Amino acid sequence: MRDFLIMTDSCCDLTAQMAEELGVVVLPLHLLIGEETFANYLDGREIGFKEFYDRVRGGAMPTTSAVNPDGWVRIMKPILDAGEDILCLAFDSGISTTYQSAVIAAKEMMEYYPDRTIRVVDTLCATMSQGLLLMKACQKREEGMGLDDLTQ
Repeated sequence: MRDFLIMTDSCCDLTAQMAEELGVVVLPLHLLIGEETFANYLDGREIGFKEFYDRVRGGAMPTTSAVNPDGWVRIMKPILDAGEDILCLAFDSGISTTYQSAVIAAKEMMEYYPDRTIRVVDTLCATMSQGLLLMKACQKREEGMGLDDLTQ
């Protein structure tokens, strides 16, 4: 039985269906392709994987904009309000400030929720390697591994 929720950012390249099946909360990065911004890359409401890769094959150079601390807070707060602890597995800190933003948000939330636990881990990876790490973390959680052990 899980006693904590696992969350991440959309750099993990999991589809919305995969994230739902794993029980993972995914915070979307903002995706920029040329002059267009897509906020919901993960769930395909604005752009899906097929369209994204079609554009890349067509020569588009996509970039992402890191999730800021307020973005993490908006997602963490209802989870903490529901009485759950959080393990946040964030995009590689060497190529994004998304991890640092999650750390800032976690520190802020701990001031308001001192009885909850939030662990933020720098995955040191991105894209499908981050997704594979998430899958393994979910598997270990379902096998009964606790938050502190899984964080390690």
